[in-house]
Amino acid sequence: MKNLSVALLAVAALGTSVANASNGFYLGASAGVAQTNAKYDYQNQGGKNVGVNPASEYAQSFRSDGGKAAGLFGLFAGYGAVVGGSAYVGGEIYGGLDTTSFSPYDDSSSGKRVGYWKAKLEHKYYYGLAARLGYMITPNTLAYIRLAVEAGKWKASVAPNGGYYDVAAAVPGADQAKIAEERKTQTKNKTGIQFAPGVGVEVFVSKNMFIRAEYSYLFGPKLSLTHGTATLADGTGINGTSVNHNFKTSQHAMKIGVGYKF
Repeated sequence: MKNLSVALLAVAALGTSVANASNGFYLGASAGVAQTNAKYDYQNQGGKNVGVNPASEYAQSFRSDGGKAAGLFGLFAGYGAVVGGSAYVGGEIYGGLDTTSFSPYDDSSSGKRVGYWKAKLEHKYYYGLAARLGYMITPNTLAYIRLAVEAGKWKASVAPNGGYYDVAAAVPGADQAKIAEERKTQTKNKTGIQFAPGVGVEVFVSKNMFIRAEYSYLFGPKLSLTHGTATLADGTGINGTSVNHNFKTSQHAMKIGVGYKF
């Protein structure tokens, strides 16, 4: 962001004589990169499997952090006004697509009676509303902060290691329908509202055209889901009748935008 800000300021210095920010509505498009992070954990619930090993050896309470960078593509529209010659106030709506998809934990394919789960997190799209407060550091260069609330579609899923259920299905008299149900991938969707503050620099390169660089941090949602394990036979290594999976998310986003002021 430092190098980009320097470049924008250089453009501002060259265009000061021909471009000046002023009051008005604007519309634009943006693209960028988001670094999404997830703190993932799971714990077993509902008693113990009685086998040849002590129940304590089946206790599961595991944590794993993961993250991945992915592309963002969006649109924005708003209104801004210069007040008192230098102060800036405005409001903006925005939205777009997020290509984030990664696994903060994957032990699903380690082998029969060995691997546990594949946990996956996806962010499909986003939309929000932001207040922008700033200062005109040159007649055509705006430095601003934004205070935004943002929503979007998040999806968490957990796929079990099929080897465990192969073991359970081989037990005489096993409930095959229940086993087939429990071995399915479990999913949870969430679209709650989160806080997404940020900072940015905006430069008018002509009377109506401007470019911007913006950083934001999203206090992402928490997603939880439960996976049934009641049909698993003793000795599979999974304790209890179910396992709770939790995802705590956050996201750093850097976007470059181009806009037109009417």
